[in-house]
Amino acid sequence: MQLIFYRVIAGCMIALVTASWFYAAAEPAQQQLILAVGILFILWLAIEAALTYSAFSEPKQWAIGYLVDAALAAMLIYATGGVASPFSFLLGLIIIASGTHAYRMLPLVITVVTCATYLTAVYGEAWLVHQTQLDEQQALHILLQVSALMLVGGVMAFIARRHASLRASSDKAVRQHRQLKDLYDKIMLSMREGVIVLDDRLQVSDMNDAARELLGRHTITELIAASQLKEFFQFSDASMFQSEYRLDGSVLLVAVTKLSSEADATWLLTLVDISDLRRLEQQLIQKEKLAAMGQMSAMLAHEIRNPIQTMMQGLEIMAANKSVDLNVHEIIHDEMLRLGRLVSTMLDYSRPLLPAVSPMMMPQLIAAAVSKMEMVEPGKVEWSCELGELAIDGDHFRLVLDNLLSNALANSCEDSAVQVCLGGDADSWCLFVCNQGEIPEGLRQSLFEPFVTGRSRGIGLGLATVKQVCEVNGWSVRVESGTGQTCFTVTGPMLADDQAAEVTGTKESVHG
Repeated sequence: MQLIFYRVIAGCMIALVTASWFYAAAEPAQQQLILAVGILFILWLAIEAALTYSAFSEPKQWAIGYLVDAALAAMLIYATGGVASPFSFLLGLIIIASGTHAYRMLPLVITVVTCATYLTAVYGEAWLVHQTQLDEQQALHILLQVSALMLVGGVMAFIARRHASLRASSDKAVRQHRQLKDLYDKIMLSMREGVIVLDDRLQVSDMNDAARELLGRHTITELIAASQLKEFFQFSDASMFQSEYRLDGSVLLVAVTKLSSEADATWLLTLVDISDLRRLEQQLIQKEKLAAMGQMSAMLAHEIRNPIQTMMQGLEIMAANKSVDLNVHEIIHDEMLRLGRLVSTMLDYSRPLLPAVSPMMMPQLIAAAVSKMEMVEPGKVEWSCELGELAIDGDHFRLVLDNLLSNALANSCEDSAVQVCLGGDADSWCLFVCNQGEIPEGLRQSLFEPFVTGRSRGIGLGLATVKQVCEVNGWSVRVESGTGQTCFTVTGPMLADDQAAEVTGTKESVHG
């Protein structure tokens, strides 16, 4: 329809020029031909408009249209003077118009047709109207005119070829873009994870169905405002962020990635429902607790059974013999002490640990622990203390020291002393408990796990309690064993009074 509109405009201009300068001066036969050309042109416009709604393809419509235009132009040239007609330029315009389409053969065919119709018009006008032969000047004019038409046709054919190449590249790019768009849509629809694309104003540019389902009745603005994402977008310069967010009873893992600085696609948010994972974790923790309790019960039953049997046998001896040897009393007493230690160890490991930091005199604290051990193993502990007062939980420090001392005394070589030393600097304090003897290589990796022991009479909770107490207080514990010596090292920070109060308040708020 656009070509029809251009033809209407061109036809009106040609009709105006013809009526003003050529129609009145023309012969009656020529006047009739001019009128016939105008009528044919109008009829052709109607036919061409009808063809646009037909099954004819666009290339066929263009070819027919330009061929008819060339024929009408040749008739107009014939009616307005032949060689002297000023309308010969219309043939060049027709060739140029045919070259605007991306079909290389169309301008070549139209060029051949226009040259043929031009020669027919000029020679026919000379022979039929004037009945004379063309002179040399007129023949040269025709030759130049035909050469110009051929040159224009060649140039337009090259332009059409270039246009066709660019159009093919453009069509290929469009097809690839559509394929990628279709693939993108398929991927977005098939993903179970929610995907949201935000622009630089944190408005949604794109979102898949999974994201809509995960958000439910909530919006992305509510998600950003209610989670740590708001602070990240406002103050952070990082390109990635990840956090968990509880939404209507479900747990969402929200990950943010910066795509680019483009306004339409700046941030990529992925939403993953990890509610099942968190439930499985809780179930696994409960199962681990039950397994630990079962293991603890079995260990405790095994360890308690032997002292009870020993005490029962002693009581039977005491009942059968009124004069009982003193050794029986000592055996019963030792087994009762053993039972007390077992119960104390169990309680130390299972009780909740709430640090209460306060100033403590460390020499007196270490001396009390060593004195308790020397009641059983006198002269087996050598200690030194380079520090005076520390802000520390004294009960927890004693619990760690007692367990390390008990472990060192139980595993040290005979006729060797256990070395205890407390030192430090301006930033941290360090406790060393060393004894002669080495820990087997296979036992070192799991030494601080519960129920792991290298002794037949141990239950494996002493070092596990040490690890637990150190973690609660923010201390670190490590062991080095080699060259005939084993050394446990506990390190903690030096706390000022205000820091100690802050730590104590934080622990109470957490456990309160």
